[in-house]
Amino acid sequence: MQSTVGCVVPTSDPNILLAALGSNVVEVNVSEKKTGRIVAFVSTDDNAEGTRFNDGKATPQGVFIVGRMNRAWRDGQPGKLFAMDLRVPGNSFGLMTILGPTEVCCPNGMDWDQDKNVFYFIDTADAVVRSYPVDENGVPKRSQDGVLLGVKDVITLSEEGIVLDGMTIDSKGNLWIAHGEGGAIVCYNPSTGKEIQRVELPVRRPTSCTFGGPDLKTLYITTRHEGRHLDEGKKASENWGGLFSVEIPGVTGARPALYVQMSQK
Repeated sequence: MQSTVGCVVPTSDPNILLAALGSNVVEVNVSEKKTGRIVAFVSTDDNAEGTRFNDGKATPQGVFIVGRMNRAWRDGQPGKLFAMDLRVPGNSFGLMTILGPTEVCCPNGMDWDQDKNVFYFIDTADAVVRSYPVDENGVPKRSQDGVLLGVKDVITLSEEGIVLDGMTIDSKGNLWIAHGEGGAIVCYNPSTGKEIQRVELPVRRPTSCTFGGPDLKTLYITTRHEGRHLDEGKKASENWGGLFSVEIPGVTGARPALYVQMSQK
């Protein structure tokens, strides 16, 4: 696969995953170990140099949500958040913008609290987690004239160098967030915005996390390359790029991974 992979999500077909690449979303056939058809691609306007897909997940209703970021986000270059509904037969190439460039700069981690009917979403550039009331498809609600409804900043961090990356939710509604330059997964209460606890890691750059295992007691953590630290004269962590797991007493995931619902072909 000669392209940067932003995210991979399961689908209702156990043999098919969706992978968001540099400029398109493709099917990956697990049993055949190869990519298949392109199910969506970005427009010319959204495929500017330096842009790529980033984090993505399925809504509880099975709609695919995926962010597109600009590598120059630290300079204020914005991104977008898209939705794609594959539940309807023949609905390919249908990326719909649900957060535009004035509403998000660097789209990143996301998850849903189904009890509160809200979508939690990270904008890395602002070091903030926002909550959005959602509609019947699990995407942020808008008024008839297109205004986002009920958006709240629920977690805001002001420390210099904070890079909020991927995120997951536990059974108590707390959010577990990868601190992408901080070497930790940190748990926050979105009702208060306060830190509850953290898991220190033997690497500097975690990227995301999710609960798994038969009882959802295991937190799995992905990490990435630390070459930038070498450029700064710092020694890279021995196990950068590794997959880690940890069990935290009294903590379980909210639910198994959500699936993108695919129409019957």
